[in-house]
Amino acid sequence: MDINWQGLITGAITVFVITYFTKRATFAAQEGELKFGLFIKGLGLVCLLFSVVPFVVLITGNYQVEKPGETTALIGLTIGFGVGAIYTMAEGFFVKGTYDDTTILFSTPWSGKKSEKWDDLESVNFNGWCYWYVLKFKSGNVIRLSSYLGGHGYLLEFLQDRGYDF
Repeated sequence: MDINWQGLITGAITVFVITYFTKRATFAAQEGELKFGLFIKGLGLVCLLFSVVPFVVLITGNYQVEKPGETTALIGLTIGFGVGAIYTMAEGFFVKGTYDDTTILFSTPWSGKKSEKWDDLESVNFNGWCYWYVLKFKSGNVIRLSSYLGGHGYLLEFLQDRGYDF
């Protein structure tokens, strides 16, 4: 049995990088502030680069047209990384929030602006599949806080001090 060392090393490096940036983001922003740092924004820019390069290669015809699947691969890379770039950059630049002792204000391009009082908070749960915290309020509003969101550690400490267990 041959071991795919390249895959193992790449996987280990990926796990290390993701773990490092998640832990770093926990207390990255100031207390009372929620925002993404340079990691997510940089990841969006890298995805944009990875979508532009195959697009340029496709447009210029600078690839082996006779090779089966070459065109499909370039289109797939362009679309896949393009969607990833749009999503990641929208998250990185437009998701933000603030909170104090009484309220939380949170804004995303996906669900808009939400303002909720802590007294109306019903539950706090951690979703391990998506790696985010889910705050449910009496109004029916749900705020999802990514583990990559800078400053979320201060908010979690605040919620634990208020008696929430997650």
